[in-house]
Amino acid sequence: MNDIRKQVRAQIIQVMEQAHEKGEDVWKAAEAAFPGVPDGVIIDAWCDFDSAVEDRWWQSLEKTIEGEIVKNAIAKTGGAA
Repeated sequence: MNDIRKQVRAQIIQVMEQAHEKGEDVWKAAEAAFPGVPDGVIIDAWCDFDSAVEDRWWQSLEKTIEGEIVKNAIAKTGGAA
């Protein structure tokens, strides 16, 4: 993928992230910000956006689980919890 395509995709993803933070429809926000962009371009950007959302969710879950494991280990050894 060339630099122009990467830059356009990054801008679309940025619009999606901003819409997501506001609780808005990310797809509609991208279409409104970039009228005439083919669906395939928005689909590719949405896939990248959604993968990032999923990664953040997994990381949050993993930190929660790791925190519980550490907390339980400390409690079992009689340390401060």
